[in-house]
Amino acid sequence: MKKVLKDYFTFSSRERTGIMVLLILIILVLGINLWLKYTPQQQTAYDYSGFSHELELFSSSITPAENLSDSQSNEMNLPLIRLFPFDPNTATEDELVKLGLDEKIARRVLVYRKKGGRFREKEDLLKIYGFDPAKFSILAPYITIESSDTVIHNARCYNRKEACNNEQVEINSCDTSVLKRLKGIGPVLASRIVKYRRLLGGFYSIDQLTEVYGISDSLFQCIKDYLWIDTTLITRIPINEASEVQLCRHPYIGRYTGKAIVAYRKSTGCIYSMEELVINNIISRENEEKNRAYLLFP
Repeated sequence: MKKVLKDYFTFSSRERTGIMVLLILIILVLGINLWLKYTPQQQTAYDYSGFSHELELFSSSITPAENLSDSQSNEMNLPLIRLFPFDPNTATEDELVKLGLDEKIARRVLVYRKKGGRFREKEDLLKIYGFDPAKFSILAPYITIESSDTVIHNARCYNRKEACNNEQVEINSCDTSVLKRLKGIGPVLASRIVKYRRLLGGFYSIDQLTEVYGISDSLFQCIKDYLWIDTTLITRIPINEASEVQLCRHPYIGRYTGKAIVAYRKSTGCIYSMEELVINNIISRENEEKNRAYLLFP
């Protein structure tokens, strides 16, 4: 036992030196800690006289609310908005601003109408980018929208004989000279229809004419009864043979979907159905029907 204790508590010269250094460091740390704890620190004095003077001047410049006159109080409030009935399909920019709409939003409403857009329901105003739902809830009781029948009447929609002399126009084969026989279709619109038809590969529905820039809803209502479609004239794109450029150029496919189709085709080797593209989230369920008319599967 004595031998065990002796071996345990016997240190070499190097170990004794290390223990002494460690004890000295511990004593120094404790001493510095006690010195910092009980030695008072001097506080730096700051001169706040300049700041206090500016604060007094600012305080004296403020007029209490109860001392304001009625005219001064009204100037501090937001401008008074007087609401009145309006039709978003005919209201001017100045009228929309008077109703409390931001000038940018009012201009967007007018641009939407110039491009052929029409507000059929009150809620259609919320389709305008940036239109505040809270503002819509305030204006909703004052929104009055004329019926489609009234709009067509105001647009001076002609009867069948006046529109195109009883001629029925097949829009997948006609040229601009035939389209110009329709009331309201001039050379510019006729050229746009033919150009868009060429990009699509043909129309599968008469309603697609509303996608042509410049054809308003009222104009479409006037001419739709004189149009018919031969869907056998549609040029369809072979899904497994078409190039990326050909797919991306189609209005209903676009760049990103076209690239996704090509990438998927390379990975699988062959695409067999539209459902395959939908299941793999390459074409959305909403766009399935209109893309089906233009894609040719095995």
